[in-house]
Amino acid sequence: MLAATMCTLWVPTASKTPRTTSATGKSAIPMSMPPRTAAFTLLEMMVVLAIAALIIGIGVGGIQRMTAEHDLLRVAHEAERVFMQSMTRTLATAQAQEVDLEAMRQNTKLTLKRFGASVYITAKGQHLLLRPGGLCEPLTLRWQQGESWVSATLDPLTGSFLELEENL
Repeated sequence: MLAATMCTLWVPTASKTPRTTSATGKSAIPMSMPPRTAAFTLLEMMVVLAIAALIIGIGVGGIQRMTAEHDLLRVAHEAERVFMQSMTRTLATAQAQEVDLEAMRQNTKLTLKRFGASVYITAKGQHLLLRPGGLCEPLTLRWQQGESWVSATLDPLTGSFLELEENL
């Protein structure tokens, strides 16, 4: 009984090519543009590339600035290592050691301020004498590259830096 009351429904299928009609509704002309597939346009790709180039440009500038700052600190710490080694050698051998200050500049502008002086002078031809008694002349060194600088005050007892001041 159930089979006798059941009927099949016929549903028309849609045409695969979209058609348009004219204002009168009589003409059926196939559309010439296919539907858009999932892809990027040339304009979208250009915008993405422009944004990526901008971000990379900003990043490279920041990295270059950080590298210059790191170079100044590296030079200052290398000088501290030389001072401490020379002071240790002086104490171990009981002989005075002379440190060439000009050799510590390493592609930077090195100036120094001796104890009691109020101005920095160039390090060209300057030396620091480390005596066996464990004392050396108090000295402030300044390494400069462009507008950035690192200034360090030498501890006369140990040869290490008492303070390190930065303007990076």
